[in-house]
Amino acid sequence: MSSAAGITNVEALTDIFGRFPSFHDAEIHSLRLERGGDGGPSLEAKIHVFEMTAETDESGRYVLKNHTLVTFRFTDVVMVEVNGFNGQNVLALLDIVEVEPGENEGCRFEVRMPSVYGCEAHFGCREVMVVDAVPYERVA
Repeated sequence: MSSAAGITNVEALTDIFGRFPSFHDAEIHSLRLERGGDGGPSLEAKIHVFEMTAETDESGRYVLKNHTLVTFRFTDVVMVEVNGFNGQNVLALLDIVEVEPGENEGCRFEVRMPSVYGCEAHFGCREVMVVDAVPYERVA
C-alpha cells in the first residue's frame, strides 16, 4: 500500500485530498522517459486523479470532486516496464513503496501502476517528487 513517506513535495497533493489518494480510476495522460540529467534516467507522469464521494447526482452516478492533474517525477529509474498505452489509460491504483536500496539495484522506491484499462507500469527509482498538482478541467 502506498505511503506518502519519502515523497518530495507530497503536500501539493495531500493538501487537496487530506491524504495520499489511492489513484483508483485515475487516468494517465502522459508518460515521458529521459535517459539522463541531474537525477539520472527519469520518468515523468501526468495523472488525472479525483475523489469519489458517497453522493449521487440526478442520473444516479457518484459525484466526483477534487479533479487534479498531478505531475510526478521519478529519478534514477531502472527496470521500467510500460505496457498498453492508448487513448484511455485507467489505473487500478498507484502503489509507491519504500524498499531497501541495497537489495533493489540502489532504488529507494518500487512503483507499480496496475491497469484497469490501457497503460500499466512498473519500475524502481531513487526519488519520487510531486512536481505540481493543479485543478484539472476536461477539454472537450
